[in-house]
Amino acid sequence: MRRLLIAATLAATLHGAPPEAIPSRRTAAWVAASETGLCAASVKVEGKPSKVVHCLTPQDGLMLLVVADLTGDLMLINESRDALAAELAKLPPNTWTAALSAQDGLHVLSDPSAESAATVAALRKARTTGAAGLLEAMEPASQLAASILAKSKVRIAILHITDSNIYEYREDYTNPVINYSDSRDLSRRFPDALIRERTSKLASALAGYDAPVFVVHLAYLRDRLNEAYQIGLRQATEATGGTAVFCRSQAEIPSAISGAIARILAHHAIDFAVPKDLPRQFSIELAAPDLSPEYRSRFSSRPK
Repeated sequence: MRRLLIAATLAATLHGAPPEAIPSRRTAAWVAASETGLCAASVKVEGKPSKVVHCLTPQDGLMLLVVADLTGDLMLINESRDALAAELAKLPPNTWTAALSAQDGLHVLSDPSAESAATVAALRKARTTGAAGLLEAMEPASQLAASILAKSKVRIAILHITDSNIYEYREDYTNPVINYSDSRDLSRRFPDALIRERTSKLASALAGYDAPVFVVHLAYLRDRLNEAYQIGLRQATEATGGTAVFCRSQAEIPSAISGAIARILAHHAIDFAVPKDLPRQFSIELAAPDLSPEYRSRFSSRPK
């Protein structure tokens, strides 16, 4: 992981000096492609006026971390790889990409590069066996993004590509019945309780980081436990200003990946000053002249 951090920091430095030494957080924000002026926005934190420390637009540099968690159907995996290759090849020249894997813990497949071919090649070679690893990899990926942001002035986003099934994790999230003779055993009535608890904690943790997180899931699953899992993934990404998309067929994969990357490319990154006495969870209001921006409005304190 150190190789990635050093290379990413070096890459980001090409796009500008480190940000001002003012305690700040970042919100991802979007306006229509035809609109400008979002960097003139005003920010309120918990209802009180704040200062915009820095603003980056879709024309500024971007670091994209692509995290693969793929262990299922090879047809779907190959479709996702081909779609990623096509989209990454179209990235603007000021975009750096890196490939990571979620299997057996988050680890680097390729260092950041302005040449997307290196990222594509690494993702094509990534192994597709083992247990699902998305839940365990999402917070470490956000921690890595936070480390990069602390040292550089660059937009950054995380894209997780996964086909994970809740039954395929090493940890058992199925909430098995503990006492079959006890009709009041809550595990009978709430078999998805462990999943909801785990994803709720994940959403709370990710809300402490600033990089928007996106998930493209290759295989929507309709059973009760996987539906709870998928709802949890959506809530976790939305806590960061990102989104989760679940493909119901192989044909939907290219458009899902294209849409996620288009949204990543289109985001503004607005750094705003924060006071020292903030509550653990706080909200912001972003207002811009003649604009109605979409933005991340809720945050949690940074993990210590």
